[in-house]
Amino acid sequence: MFTQRRDHRATLISQDNSVLITGGIGSSGTHASTEKYLPSTGCFKMVGIMSTSRAFHTADQLSSLSGLVLIAGGSNSQVFTADLFDPMTGNTSTIFMLHRTAHTSTILSSPTLMLIGGLVGIGFSIKPQNTGQLFAVGTPPSFKSVPNTMTDVRQSHTATRLGDSSDLVLIVGGFGNSFLSSASLYNMSSNMFVPLAAKLPTVLAFHTAAYLPPPINKVLIAGGHNGSNYLNTLIVFDAVTLSFTTVTSTMSTGRSQHTATLLSNGKVLIVGGLKITDSSLATNTCDVIDTANNTFSSIPAPNLQVGRYAHTATLLTSNNGDTVLVCGGNNDLSATLNSCELYFV
Repeated sequence: MFTQRRDHRATLISQDNSVLITGGIGSSGTHASTEKYLPSTGCFKMVGIMSTSRAFHTADQLSSLSGLVLIAGGSNSQVFTADLFDPMTGNTSTIFMLHRTAHTSTILSSPTLMLIGGLVGIGFSIKPQNTGQLFAVGTPPSFKSVPNTMTDVRQSHTATRLGDSSDLVLIVGGFGNSFLSSASLYNMSSNMFVPLAAKLPTVLAFHTAAYLPPPINKVLIAGGHNGSNYLNTLIVFDAVTLSFTTVTSTMSTGRSQHTATLLSNGKVLIVGGLKITDSSLATNTCDVIDTANNTFSSIPAPNLQVGRYAHTATLLTSNNGDTVLVCGGNNDLSATLNSCELYFV
């Protein structure tokens, strides 16, 4: 990449199968710049500048808005804006929104997009939130608050839609006033949060969650941190019974701030992550989670060339098979990287 980035965002762009990299933090501070990786050439090119610098934001392409990318929130003092960013031209327009960072974004039907939780404030006054905002396509586009709130405030959680035809979004874990084992559902039909009776087997945050479509119809929750340890555990949420189960198989190491990418073959690739030991900060280990026949077996995969955490991983598909683009993050020395690796599946 042209610049070092961690806690940036990477978004697959449908028009040209490129990957848009936005914001993040480097040695010079928080970035407003964007760049694209072009698989056809294997090169990066600068695209444009966001309205403000951002990290810990979200970035999602919206087909309903001619392929514009909604870049929302982030940590640069208090960011009260979202950008509608054209990934082909670099042009942007700005929408005002309630400030939040370290939140999640989930694309819903209609189509709309949901922002959940995160942090609000600055310095010692920063606080986790239990609120949600819906982005509505209209003239002009705008954000609307969900009428009720989650039971727990949370940031660094996950929010996963339970399938393209489902009305439910599963919100798991995170950190509020403490590490959380609670979960909630957001119901699109009622536009309400609903507490989930089932709890995680452990408190956790900085984990990943990947929805596995039918016939599996489950969410795979991997790793994270519980306030004391880096977790190597795999937890499965059943979208029918609305229950959590810890599977027997574990990852090759505990990790947080890693990535989990659902591959075309139904397996899940786990890459890198933070694991502080006496000799290192970042792990270069990877695992493939085999989900065949509703079994969840963790298989060690080839290592990254460089250990990294707070990176991104984006699936690229072609006639030659799947490739995962792994970009940026921090390494063992906690130095921010501008390097990327291609992981051939």
